[in-house]
Amino acid sequence: EGFVLYETSRREITSLIAAPDGTIYVSAIGEKQRTGQAPTTVISTPQGTTTFTTGPVVNPGQAQPQQPFVPFPPIVSTSIYRISNEGAPEELWTSREDVVYSLGLASDGRLLAGTGNNGALLAIDGHGVFAHLAKSGSAQITGIARNSSGKVFLCTANPGKVYSVGPEYEAEGTFESRSFDAQLFSHWGRIEWWSPPSSGAAKSSTPSNDPRLEFFVRSGNTEDPGREWSRWFGPYTKSGSAMEAPPARFVQWKAVIHDGRPGDGIDWVSLAYLPRNVAPVIDGIALQETGVRAQSQAGISSGQPAPVTLKMPPSPNVSGVVVTQSSTPPRFEQPPQGIMQKGYQSVVWTAHDDNDDELRYSVYFRGENEREWKLLKDNLEQKFYSWDTTALPDGAYYLKIVASDAPSNPPALALKAERESERFEVDNTPPVIEPVMASLAMPYIDNPRKNFSSRGVTVSFTVRDDTSSIERAQYSIDGGEWILIAPTGGISDALVEEYRLVLPPLAPGEHTVAVRAYDRFENVGSAKTTFTVPAAKP
Repeated sequence: EGFVLYETSRREITSLIAAPDGTIYVSAIGEKQRTGQAPTTVISTPQGTTTFTTGPVVNPGQAQPQQPFVPFPPIVSTSIYRISNEGAPEELWTSREDVVYSLGLASDGRLLAGTGNNGALLAIDGHGVFAHLAKSGSAQITGIARNSSGKVFLCTANPGKVYSVGPEYEAEGTFESRSFDAQLFSHWGRIEWWSPPSSGAAKSSTPSNDPRLEFFVRSGNTEDPGREWSRWFGPYTKSGSAMEAPPARFVQWKAVIHDGRPGDGIDWVSLAYLPRNVAPVIDGIALQETGVRAQSQAGISSGQPAPVTLKMPPSPNVSGVVVTQSSTPPRFEQPPQGIMQKGYQSVVWTAHDDNDDELRYSVYFRGENEREWKLLKDNLEQKFYSWDTTALPDGAYYLKIVASDAPSNPPALALKAERESERFEVDNTPPVIEPVMASLAMPYIDNPRKNFSSRGVTVSFTVRDDTSSIERAQYSIDGGEWILIAPTGGISDALVEEYRLVLPPLAPGEHTVAVRAYDRFENVGSAKTTFTVPAAKP
């Protein structure tokens, strides 16, 4: 019977090989997928075992529901595992770019991996370190074998060929990197590399300035290098040389080693580049309801009013993921918190910068029918601002948000972007209630059991506001509860509203009726009238 040595996290084992010391190397590809099988129930009885499968029921003659086509998941990852002669497994190497189809052993004991779909032969040293030994003219290396003299044979597919790789070194070797996407149109700086000294290197040569090592660079604006790219610039034989490739979005380097020796290799290559500065983008602006103040989470203290939910603008419209390397830590922004505070106006916005530049913001305002923008606040780091509008005259206004990437660029290269808000109104003046009039109606006899008589009293008044519509009105008799009253038109939606009401029966004597009215911005105006209800004649 078989015994499982190790269950990998991959979907398929593509190759395995055993070393002379009993170590086993295994290559595996793909991600395991959960199957969509229907749940089953197993019932065991003395007569046998019955399995019930839960799934859709299809009646005869009924069309079966069409199942969506799920394509076979693409192979996007590979791992190589090493299982010691004692049975202990470990992951030796992994990649999301190369797919390992075959494994072999070189004469010096190094593990060889045949990959696709670039047909590269790799030497795996472990813990993520590998060397690119050769590249075949086929898409995949599907088999690796070695004869007694140490020569390695490669079996390939697409097209099918057999190659021999001898233990001796070629007089010249060439390696071309994958194209690098700078995400933006960029200028290229200097190329640096580190090449460890080979066993036969001269004592006077330094690892990064070996005269046998030459680098070339080219650039283009298509992802795959081709005739549309620039020519190769070089050779560069000194680390730190300035590259001459024209500005573009993509770049590729090529290394050529002459007079190959054991131990020749390149540890790392670095290409400096400066993306063209692009202006920041303000994605959206959200004006808050009047009377809402936005503040940072750090500014919240106990005893403040209950928080309110802020309206948020659209998220940044980023077309792609830009991977950057920076010495500064990433910036994390907490969303602001809103509280109710009369007289305040708040604005929240979203913005992004494709260069990942640090941004500063300025807020401007102008009144309706005005031309010039006035600065409200500048040098803001956060994407929100609140201010007390009681310093502004009542009326309609517009805001303009300006974003600048000046903190991350020289003054001559800094760029700005701006965006205007929707129209909003400022109203800090309460409605005006014109004199409240009280008039006595025809006499009537109240319920005799209340032991008083009265005359019906009619109260009328007018409410006016120069900026916003009247929201509601209330009245109170002799300091009692406030009672809502509807305007004569039935709906409170105008700058001027008329009110008329008949009071309930009142006892003879002096009475006071107070009225108050609110506009759309919760500004409140009040007034009162005092009158006397005469006693009923016997």
